[in-house]
Amino acid sequence: MTDGSEPVRRIHTEVCVLGAGPSGALCARRLTELGHRVLLVERHPFPRPHVGEALTPAVRPLLDSLGLLQAVRDAGSLAPTWSCVRWTDERVRRVRLPAGTRGFTVCRARFDQLLLDAARSVGVAVLQPARAHRPHRHAEGWEVPLTTPEGPRILSARFLVDATGRARVLGGRVTRTGPRTIALYAAWRVGTRRVPPTCLEAGPHGWLWGTLLPGGEYRAMAFTDPEQLRRPRVHRSFRADFLRGLLAGSELLRELAADRPASAVAVCDATGYLDPDPVAEDRISLGEAAFAIDPLSSSGVDKALQSAMAGAVTVHTLLGGGGDRRAALAYYRDSQRASVEQHTRWAGGYYEEHLPYRDNAFWRRRARPLPVPAPEPAPRPDLAALMHRRVRLAPAGRLTSTPCVVGDQVAFRPALVHPALPRPVAYLGGHALAPLVASLHGGHTLAETLRAWSRTMSAEQALTVARWLYGQGLLVPQP
Repeated sequence: MTDGSEPVRRIHTEVCVLGAGPSGALCARRLTELGHRVLLVERHPFPRPHVGEALTPAVRPLLDSLGLLQAVRDAGSLAPTWSCVRWTDERVRRVRLPAGTRGFTVCRARFDQLLLDAARSVGVAVLQPARAHRPHRHAEGWEVPLTTPEGPRILSARFLVDATGRARVLGGRVTRTGPRTIALYAAWRVGTRRVPPTCLEAGPHGWLWGTLLPGGEYRAMAFTDPEQLRRPRVHRSFRADFLRGLLAGSELLRELAADRPASAVAVCDATGYLDPDPVAEDRISLGEAAFAIDPLSSSGVDKALQSAMAGAVTVHTLLGGGGDRRAALAYYRDSQRASVEQHTRWAGGYYEEHLPYRDNAFWRRRARPLPVPAPEPAPRPDLAALMHRRVRLAPAGRLTSTPCVVGDQVAFRPALVHPALPRPVAYLGGHALAPLVASLHGGHTLAETLRAWSRTMSAEQALTVARWLYGQGLLVPQP
């Protein structure tokens, strides 16, 4: 009841996904394809503007596998292959992507609409606009109070997916993974002004990023410490002047400073964090509801999409009758933590490379020396030289039980671990490594080993596995 006279309408579903951004829409779609009844709740009407327009080349294979790559192209996107970078010193460098790779610059309003339409097309029910309030857990699942244009609703769901970004409607504590950071941003009409299609530039108290958008406008963003806004007492109405002042002091974007932006200057939090407990047996957090990485990587959308795919298989395992719930929980926690740790190391090393203002607080807070690389191994003979020698697994290599995606479920499988590997490897080219590695006990020559492996795969595939092991230093001759 609301005011004692009208009953509140109740809605029931198996899985409720809160938030229809990239992670929420993709997870809802995948769960529906796996046979679950999904309701997607989004606060804002679409299309709605959003920052985060630059996608890395890594997103292309995923969009292709989802059948969305051509639709994203047709919706209007840019494919930059190089950037102007002024980072390590005062010199401007033109940095090209590796041959054959292209990034993506999209209009997020259209991109997010495409993903939502793709979710609807497989049967996802969508409630939009509807504002979700703090969910309540009960014995059989969750209740989510909703505010809709038609009045209040109570949503009941067996499983809850939080994809509400930094709003994090499920709440809970997060662990900060970097210094507090804010982003100021706006869009400009560039006209005939000379600005690089994509650029990155370091400054005394932060860095600037800019890119041409598909609609012809130019997005410029400044990342800095929060005190940079507080110290000069920059009132909200003067933020545009503050941002233009930063642009005026830059080498690459100074021409933008001549005009006022076409949109209001916005400020948002860009601090990195990690939810140490992003999943339980009846709820999961995706995308920035689970973690946020340093914006320097421009990988936020990529990570959101990967988080959605990992989250969908985790939820499917948790809801399935015969799924290994312990494996599912470990898989999702490990994958999210590994992603954050990898990007935190990379970002710290990239900040460390900056030299001109390295003694300023902004740079000192973020720079982290990368681990000293291991010395180059001594040249080794070609793999063919081992063909008639007995071979074994390198001494530090071993098999350990690791949660892996097996089909549509998560299960524990033996995986190869070694200091040379960034993470356990259970499969290579679709073949389980464990039985192959188990045969490397030093009792057979490489030729005998390849013949044995060829009973379950082609000779060429067996040789590919051997080459990979040898290249990683994991296949060695028996002394």
